[in-house]
Amino acid sequence: MSVEVAMANGVATVTINRPERKNAITMAMRNNFQAAFQALQDDDEVRAIILTGAGSDFAAGADVGEMGTGGVRGNMIKSRTLHRMVRSVAHTHKPVIAAVEGVCIGVAFALALACDFVICAENARFQFAFRHIGLAMDGAAGWFLERHVGVMRAKEIAYSGRFVSGAEAAKLGFALEAVPAGEALARAREMAEGFATAPTLALAQIKRQFDSAPGQNLDEALEFEAAVQALMTWTEDFQEGTNAFKEKRKPVYHGA
Repeated sequence: MSVEVAMANGVATVTINRPERKNAITMAMRNNFQAAFQALQDDDEVRAIILTGAGSDFAAGADVGEMGTGGVRGNMIKSRTLHRMVRSVAHTHKPVIAAVEGVCIGVAFALALACDFVICAENARFQFAFRHIGLAMDGAAGWFLERHVGVMRAKEIAYSGRFVSGAEAAKLGFALEAVPAGEALARAREMAEGFATAPTLALAQIKRQFDSAPGQNLDEALEFEAAVQALMTWTEDFQEGTNAFKEKRKPVYHGA
């Protein structure tokens, strides 16, 4: 029962690895998950990240066997560890792509939405099943979903607790693409390798701009933009990009 990390060509692949239980996430795995993403955030060799599940499924959410135990204090601790896990994905400055096959339920669904992109199999099955066990949502599930599909559709998905196919997810807009079954990881890797050769400091700042935008008015967005642009002109990648443009060649970026 673990969270595993593999590296290749500047891309880290984080795999939720508990396939015998559809990758249901235990308390221990929450801590492992946070530690893995923090390490990847701090590693300059990592320039893009893929999040996926071992076997035929992304993840069936939190391990139900651990729910409702430990009293108020124990459940508060569980919530905090879950929140740290979600924040570790959402606050990562690097591009993160969820590659989803099979089921993607509950907090696993929230984790996928916390990524920059979701690539899923057409027959993947997304679900917020909280209503089926008498719980409110966790993992900022509603907050993430509303940003992608609007409040009315997000409520319909949460209130009904129904499954949403990968094909419908792409149609609704919370998945970027739906691909044939078994091809999600390969497509995510293709995207990630493209990001890994990009000016990754610039991508990080673009990500900050998108993340900050909902809490800004126009003038605040423009002020933030001015500060970011001034900073980026001092990067090596900016110099490489502008030199390559002038010299009519393909730029080689190092994320510096």
